Amino acid sequence: MNPSPSFRWALCYVEWIMIAGITLGCIIDGTFQISTVTTLYVITCLVGYALLSLIFPIERPLWQRQIYILIGILLALSVKFIGTGLELFFYLYIAKSCFLLNRKNLLLTLILIVSLGILTSILAVPESVKAQADLCGMLQGSKQIKLVIIEYLSNNLVSIPFIIAFSFMIISEQKSRQRAEALTQQVQTLAAALERTRIARDIHDSLGHSLTNLNSRLAIAQQKLRQHDIDTVFQAVDTAKFLASQCIEDVSRSLKTMRQTDFNLNQALTTLVEQLRYNQAFNIKWEINLPQLPLSNSHHIYCIVKEGLTNIQKHAHASQVFFRGKSTPEVILLELRDDGQGFDNTMPHSGLGLKGMIERVEMLGGNLIIKSTPGLGTQIQITIPL
Repeated sequence: MNPSPSFRWALCYVEWIMIAGITLGCIIDGTFQISTVTTLYVITCLVGYALLSLIFPIERPLWQRQIYILIGILLALSVKFIGTGLELFFYLYIAKSCFLLNRKNLLLTLILIVSLGILTSILAVPESVKAQADLCGMLQGSKQIKLVIIEYLSNNLVSIPFIIAFSFMIISEQKSRQRAEALTQQVQTLAAALERTRIARDIHDSLGHSLTNLNSRLAIAQQKLRQHDIDTVFQAVDTAKFLASQCIEDVSRSLKTMRQTDFNLNQALTTLVEQLRYNQAFNIKWEINLPQLPLSNSHHIYCIVKEGLTNIQKHAHASQVFFRGKSTPEVILLELRDDGQGFDNTMPHSGLGLKGMIERVEMLGGNLIIKSTPGLGTQIQITIPL
């Protein structure tokens, strides 16, 4: 686990506070007045910890991390020889070992640390016995050693597991936070990609078709104008004017759809069919009776039907078109059929229109079935669960 920079600085601040607190404590309890050697040794250890606090070798080789931990532990243990201790740093570097070492190396390091602690306690006992001979004269040295070792083990068998468990809890929290940040970044990236796809699909389903038709009508007007066919020119210009108005209406509808909460799907589909009937020579019949749906669902259904009708307009060359939209207690049923030229449904389709229809139906959890035979028209059936 790679701790965040803020966490590393937090450890550094904790270590500096400990150094300042121990220094102040040594001044108050007279540790620095015991002897010059004691004072210099304690100050040397504190300076060593100050330098170590500036380093957190998480990215260094394993042997360097192990040496870093052992130096911190040995400094804390060595001070016992002069009759004082830096137990807080001992526990701090055990905690650091949880961040710097894997489970296997941590276990080996802990065994070594406990062994060094026991050895240090044994070696430090004779000096303490001499210093306390008047108070513990009845106790022999060996018995005093046993008592010190038992006290050392009893204290550390409780504190060390607690520190390790607490450190692993912090590591787990850090990992959870890093995973959450990574997932948040992925969600933001995915949301941006979905939004780009939605915008592209909406442009294709609305302005794309209208502008294509507008361009074709203007091309007809341009051609007939050169041939001095004024009636056809006027008809093409009128149609182009209608398509331009439809483009403006599509933009307006898209903007309203983003803002309004009472989108009337039946009315919007009826208007769409009526516009198509005005624009084309084929005969179109329809039956529309859909329930009130959430705004996003209504907008998707509207775009699905519009895409289907636009495909008939551009490719089918049909004379009769029928559209039905109804609902049952379980599903919404959409049916669109024509008597046009049809197509081979087994061949792959490169157009974006049909792909956009399929994407929208899948987003609604529905099913789309296309039945078409060359020369016999096309039938599209869509079921969307309520």
